[in-house]
Amino acid sequence: MIVTAEEVNRSFRGTLDLLNSRSEGLKSFDMSERGFWRSFMAIWLTLPAYVVSLAFERLRLGLLQPDRPLLDSFWIDVVVALGHVAGFIALPLAMIWVARWFRLEKAYVPFVIVTNWISVIGMLLLSVPAMLMLLGWAPPGLASLFALAFAVIIVRMQWFATKETLKIASLPALGIVVLGILLNSVIGTAMRGLLG
Repeated sequence: MIVTAEEVNRSFRGTLDLLNSRSEGLKSFDMSERGFWRSFMAIWLTLPAYVVSLAFERLRLGLLQPDRPLLDSFWIDVVVALGHVAGFIALPLAMIWVARWFRLEKAYVPFVIVTNWISVIGMLLLSVPAMLMLLGWAPPGLASLFALAFAVIIVRMQWFATKETLKIASLPALGIVVLGILLNSVIGTAMRGLLG
C-alpha cells in the first residue's frame, strides 16, 4: 500500500487549500477506506523530519559530534522513532473515543485522512527551524521564533480542517486541536524522559 506521487501531490494541494481556508480543498483527498489506510503510510514522507529529530535529541544529550555517526545508538534511534510514530497516530487514536462520544462517527474517516496529511506537512515544516539551528544557520532564539510561527500556521490549518471535516463549531474544533497538542506534548515529555 504505497502512496503514489499523484496522491501526494493532490493531498498537498488540498492541504494548501485548507491553509488558505478554502473548504473545497477537502475534495483533493481520497476519502475512501483505501485513502484512510494510505494516509497512515504517508508517515514515510516524514523521514527527513525523523532524522532532524534524531540529530536534535543527540545534540540535547551532548552526543552530536562530527566524528560520530548519527545512527550509532540503537536505544536513541528506537525511542525517537517510537515518539515520531506516536506523535503521528495519537490524535487519530484519541478521536475514536471522541467521535463516539459526540456522535461524529461518520466524519471520523475524513477527519483522520486530512489530519494525517496535515501532520506530514506539519512535521516537515517544524523540522526546518531545528535543521537550521543544527547547521548553525540560525541561533536557537531565531530557530524558536521560526518554529513558533510555523506552529501557529499548522494549528490554524488543523483547526479549520477539524471544523470542516467534522462539521462542528469553532470552539469544539479548537478543543480537538488542543487535545492533539497536549497528546504530542505528553509523548515528547515521555520520549525525553526515556532518553534522560
